[in-house]
Amino acid sequence: MTNMIVSLDEGIKSRILQDFDRLLQSEFSTDLYSLVSNIKFYHGESFHDTVDIIFERDGAKGLREFFLGLINMLNSFLAENALS
Repeated sequence: MTNMIVSLDEGIKSRILQDFDRLLQSEFSTDLYSLVSNIKFYHGESFHDTVDIIFERDGAKGLREFFLGLINMLNSFLAENALS
């Protein structure tokens, strides 16, 4: 039973990451791999560690909200740089 839950959670996280990757590609002409290679996290956590922590703490909805917030932040940075 535990293995089924882990597999289900991994499938959900995978779909959320794929959706986020599509958003990055359509809105920023970049992909998840490029974003991950440029992000620096505090305390040495990897991008996937962070995804796991958010998913375990906040569930699928919280993870989606985190990614949508990240998209909004990236849009703000682009808008600010366009004005400069």
